[in-house]
Amino acid sequence: MIINTREIKQYIDQNLKEIKSIYSISSRLQVSYHTLRKSFIKEEQMSLADYINLQKVQAMKELLLIENQPCFCVCFEFGFREDTGSKVFKKVTGMTMREFRKKNKLN
Repeated sequence: MIINTREIKQYIDQNLKEIKSIYSISSRLQVSYHTLRKSFIKEEQMSLADYINLQKVQAMKELLLIENQPCFCVCFEFGFREDTGSKVFKKVTGMTMREFRKKNKLN
C-alpha cells in the first residue's frame, strides 16, 4: 500500500493540538500503524514521531511569543505533560521555553 505523506503531513498540521499518538493518526486515516510509520520514514527520511514533535515545537514557539501563558500551559495545549513538553522543546531548539521566550520576545 502506498501512503501519500503529503496527506499525512496536512492532516497533522491541521490537527496538531488533537494528535495524541501515531495510533490515533493511523486510525483516523484508516491505515495500519506499521504501514504508516514505515511509509513516512521511507518518504521523508525522518520518523513520524519526530515530524509531529517538530511541528508541535514550531507551534509552541509561536504561542510563546504571542501569548503570555505559562510554559506548562503551552505544553498542555499541545498534548504534552510539562516535563515531556519541556524536554522535547529543548531537544529541538537547544534551549528551554523560558530561554526561547526571553531571547525572542520583542517587548
